[in-house]
Amino acid sequence: MTENSRRTSRRRVITTMLRLAWQADRAAAVLAFVLAGLGAITQSFYGLWLKFIVDGIHTGSPLPLGVGAVGGVVSIAASVAVAYGGQRAQSRLRDHTRYLMNAQILNLVSAAPTLELHENPHHLNELHAFQREGHQLSQVLPRMVELCAVTVQIVTTAVLMVLVDPLLLALPLFAVPSLLVSFKTSRIFRDSGRRAAEPARLAEHLVELTATPGGAKEVRLFRLQAEMLRRFQRAHHQIRRLHGRAQLQAAGWSLAGRLVFIAGYIASIALVVRQVTIGEATIGEAALIAVLAGQVLGLVSGSSEVLQLTIRSLVAADRFVRLQDLFGHAARGHRPVPQRLEHGISLRNVSYQYDGAAQPALEEIDVDLPAGSTIAIVGENGAGKSTLVKLLAGLYSPTNGSITIDGEDLGSVELTRWQHRVSAAFQDHARFEFLVRETVALGDIENADTDLLVLDALERAAATDVLSALPRGLDTQLGSGWPAGVDLSGGQWQKLAIARAMMRPAPALLLLDEPSAALDPETEHRLFEAWTQAAHHLRERAGSITVLVSHRFSTVRMADSIIVLQRGTIAEHGSHEELLHKNGLYAELFNLQASAYR
Repeated sequence: MTENSRRTSRRRVITTMLRLAWQADRAAAVLAFVLAGLGAITQSFYGLWLKFIVDGIHTGSPLPLGVGAVGGVVSIAASVAVAYGGQRAQSRLRDHTRYLMNAQILNLVSAAPTLELHENPHHLNELHAFQREGHQLSQVLPRMVELCAVTVQIVTTAVLMVLVDPLLLALPLFAVPSLLVSFKTSRIFRDSGRRAAEPARLAEHLVELTATPGGAKEVRLFRLQAEMLRRFQRAHHQIRRLHGRAQLQAAGWSLAGRLVFIAGYIASIALVVRQVTIGEATIGEAALIAVLAGQVLGLVSGSSEVLQLTIRSLVAADRFVRLQDLFGHAARGHRPVPQRLEHGISLRNVSYQYDGAAQPALEEIDVDLPAGSTIAIVGENGAGKSTLVKLLAGLYSPTNGSITIDGEDLGSVELTRWQHRVSAAFQDHARFEFLVRETVALGDIENADTDLLVLDALERAAATDVLSALPRGLDTQLGSGWPAGVDLSGGQWQKLAIARAMMRPAPALLLLDEPSAALDPETEHRLFEAWTQAAHHLRERAGSITVLVSHRFSTVRMADSIIVLQRGTIAEHGSHEELLHKNGLYAELFNLQASAYR
């Protein structure tokens, strides 16, 4: 990235944050900046009021003495009032803006139609760093307000210096190297933070493994505490090494910038002393310059630090803007989704390769899924079954090839609308720890307005036995970590996930990706018989396609068509009888499994 593009990016980040502040709380935003500017002006004028007082005492004139005294009292009172009001405005602005930023990220991340953003290591590091740097993000606007106040004070101080002697304007110029160094040191810290993002994420992951029930069991059983601690210490050693090197580099640059300013500060004091000595400046002006020079000294130290902190907080804001771009641009396509499937879904030369993978998970998949059909997908672990399901749902975009829906390329369809027409139950389903009715109703939250719909979904998922085993029925709180919460077995959670998939009354595509892996074969068989009946109903109503992924061949034999995947390619495709007649991979796997149940 060129320096110009960095500056453009920084301007965009600042503009975005100011716009966000305006949206969050206009009154607080205006007050924060205005009061910060007024506070800076009143502080700069302390030296001016001192000049009037000193000159009044020296000449015995009451007018400048009175002006200086009144001005000083007014400035002190104004400073107190402005500081109080500014702190309240900034606090309110910070809270409202942070809420708005988190709400926007939550909305953008959850609205992204594809999963690639959540599975790319770089994007995960960005998300993790964004969460970790939340405290810095909350300081972006206060830092910008503080930088605005410093800028106003520098300008005011420079004007007052020019009134005494234009040569004194050179003093603020000696501060320029310190300010330029701030950009350099900020880049050092930014690069250090970027390199430390991965080990920091690893360190938090290790803590999470030891603190969550799933990881804690194995950590204790396999006595992994020493290994977890060793990896944690190694990650933190890497983080400390990166940050320590950055701090040393930044300290060296900062020292060089301050030495330049100190030279200018000494020169300005010598100039004023000489002017007073030869009678070209009054004692009051000397006092004014002494105060202003001290303020400039404080401004150099303070503004350099404020600028560094501002830029570092803008790094967090920059990450916020990049995440906005990343998730905001994830949606693609604009064409509508057909209300009823007439022809079905076609895959042509479809391949998909995960980031960093040596081989494609799927390669040159060519297959048609006719409207109204029931399709089963089988294959060994790692054959690409779940990847194919996620491609059909629009959760992944093909690396190569195309997927069409009634002849319309899925890439040109608005994915969120397509996903409104898809329902699914996954083996690695989410465990929503809400009330039972809410956990199931999430499958069609826009239309789940009565318990009858939830009960019907539970019935079609053969999950009414789960409901009868719960103490408060649909009002039961799930999750033992909540008050009066009830935990479920793996099979019970899976049945509720299936019921959630049954909430949408007429999906164009129903995906069942090993949804009953935690259930016994007999229960799965009974469930698939119910799903087959439901598929016939959906076929008439919406031309719906039902896709089942299962490793149990006794169940999939009821499908209209079976796709056999092997190492990411379609090895065989046909009905149960056709595939048995071919005596190929499907027949071999079917016979092996059948013999195991004899």
